[in-house]
Amino acid sequence: MKFVPPKSGRGVIINVTSLIDVMFLLLIFFMVSSTFKNQPAIDLSLPRSDSAQETTVTPTVVYLTRDGRLFLNDDMVEPEELDSRLRQLQASTGEDRIVLRADEHAEHGAVVELIDMIKESGFRRVSLAAKPKGGS
Repeated sequence: MKFVPPKSGRGVIINVTSLIDVMFLLLIFFMVSSTFKNQPAIDLSLPRSDSAQETTVTPTVVYLTRDGRLFLNDDMVEPEELDSRLRQLQASTGEDRIVLRADEHAEHGAVVELIDMIKESGFRRVSLAAKPKGGS
């Protein structure tokens, strides 16, 4: 009876260590180079300002579009119900800061009325959003 002697040496082995290293490097590259900003789907063209600064804390945001539509934290709101929604929000959070992001082509009177409504609802610190002059 003839037995086949065992093979001396190892079979074909694919070294995947370098492939794993490359995949981790790609993953880290995309994680570092990607920016994740919460941008609502509201079409606004903010006015430009020399003194505009980016804030890291994002309090409640009210949006006013050029055609007069209102949004409260990305939810469309009718002008009649905005005051009650703001009062509920201020009572539940106790926050006194709010950001008004009005389109640069929105009517000035509508912006002033909105600021009055916001202040009457309990928010004392109203910030107007703008883009820096050199920014995009």
